Amino acid sequence: MPTIMKKVFLALMAMMFSVATFAGNPLKVVSSSVALKSFMKEQATANLVIDWKNAKFDNKKSAASEFNKDDDYAFIQKDCAEKFIEGFNAKSKGIKLEQGKKDADYKFVITVTNLDTFINVMGWGAPTEAKMWGNLKITNAKGETIADINIDEAEDGTDHVRREAFGKTFMLLGIRAAKLK
Repeated sequence: MPTIMKKVFLALMAMMFSVATFAGNPLKVVSSSVALKSFMKEQATANLVIDWKNAKFDNKKSAASEFNKDDDYAFIQKDCAEKFIEGFNAKSKGIKLEQGKKDADYKFVITVTNLDTFINVMGWGAPTEAKMWGNLKITNAKGETIADINIDEAEDGTDHVRREAFGKTFMLLGIRAAKLK
């Protein structure tokens, strides 16, 4: 019996590692007029704008109505912007993001289309994991599109406080955006 248990355990471990290995990047470049790898190394500034106007929760109701209680929605919006900037700037070898910068060289516009959460029962203490779908458009100062990037199920941001899990997902998204190729 112990041999069978070892084989089952090894098979389960192999499956978990393969799922983690093949987990895809949520950022998919739809179009780009520049080589993103060299563009991201450019010494320049960019203004971050996050558009939450049409954001849904679970593709059913508006995100604003889902997070209306205790100013959670305002907190989520502010936290997501700060964490995306923090993650991006920590890994960027060139472009530095800011929010509200009027004379920036570029503009990063994230349009949030859907948010969702679930309880990660496999995590310690069952933390909430946040997911996000949307689009990232990078434009130059003239408003010309440099790159159009689809965001398909950005996830892995977890926290024991539901509203703080979204910021952690956006931080991971910022790190991945800084490494675009």
